[in-house]
Amino acid sequence: MPDHDHAPRRPGTRDTPATPLRVVLLASAPSAHTRRWARDLAMRGHEVTVCSWHEASLGPEDWRAASAPAGACLPLRVVRAGYWLRREVRRARPDVIHVHSLGVHGALSLLLPARKAVPLVITPWGSELRAADRHPGRALVARLVLRRAARVVPTSREVAELVASRYRVLRSRITVLSWGVPDVLLDAGDDADPEVTRAKYGIPAEATVVLSVRSTSEVYRTREILVAFTRAARVRLDLFLVLLAGHQPAHPGARSAQQGYLAFLRAGAEDLAGRVTIIDQPLGHAEMFSLMRASDAAISVPRTDQRSSSVLEAAAAGCRLLLSDIAPYRELVAEGLLADLLPDPLVSSLADVLSHAGPLDADDRLSNRKLISQAERGSLKVAELERLYRDVARERAV
Repeated sequence: MPDHDHAPRRPGTRDTPATPLRVVLLASAPSAHTRRWARDLAMRGHEVTVCSWHEASLGPEDWRAASAPAGACLPLRVVRAGYWLRREVRRARPDVIHVHSLGVHGALSLLLPARKAVPLVITPWGSELRAADRHPGRALVARLVLRRAARVVPTSREVAELVASRYRVLRSRITVLSWGVPDVLLDAGDDADPEVTRAKYGIPAEATVVLSVRSTSEVYRTREILVAFTRAARVRLDLFLVLLAGHQPAHPGARSAQQGYLAFLRAGAEDLAGRVTIIDQPLGHAEMFSLMRASDAAISVPRTDQRSSSVLEAAAAGCRLLLSDIAPYRELVAEGLLADLLPDPLVSSLADVLSHAGPLDADDRLSNRKLISQAERGSLKVAELERLYRDVARERAV
């Protein structure tokens, strides 16, 4: 993508600071990803408003959050949300609206007027596109939202190809943009003591620690991870497994399903007392990175995914990466990331690796850290996003 903001200057002229943008993020306000983008854009001087179907429980200081009206049956709430969203957009007067996901927030974007519309940037989630394969209603929403997009911004080439081939989005309107890793994590020194972090979460100091870096759910195959660990633990007494409950879903049905899944896992872990811990509370970025730094291996084994920030962060933390053998992870390996790709059946392949694999050696850890620091630095990614916003706003103004 051409960098229009760095055009040659005439001799004797001075750099003129770029005009701040007004950006609306149509996204879940409680999401860590949403908060990160909002904060990073605001730190670059842009005026950011997050419009969220879910209630914003946090009070940001440098960006504004607004929640859709609640307390009504779904059809009435949707009608009220349409008035609310158009009012918020008039108030924010955005240069661009960035829609995160093709789920509820994608559907909300269809409530905006199509004519004279602010340009839409869409970040599709791979899981939603896969769900659309099985659900005609989801597929219709995805198709309608993507048709409106000035630019579609997936995080992996596989999803970019899916959007182009199945949803007939012009390739010129697709830009692959990884979310990267925050600079503050990449620039953190080695001062943090892993033993302190382990003691905080009840992890034995001498254990070989395996961390499931994704939220506990069927999507991330946590049950299979526990079964594989149970097999390996019979022959390796040093292994210790850490599972993350993750953020609680906003939807009551999803929240209930998550609690049921967690209860099932706790029951399955009872036979491994003292060798498995489930961290119930959501962890902030710094806490999560400290836990990664205190772990020897990190597991991420969904059947589908994009370029996961959690995987990138685990690589930067020095973990051995145990990943499902899927296209986005193969992309990372092709780019030089050192990782073990696990084919199906997952339980057998993961149990086999856990039975004999140790931590990465110092040279391999350094190699992964260098790759992430050079190719996935968060400040560079948000600068790319900013340039993309300026491009689509300029195109709409022509």
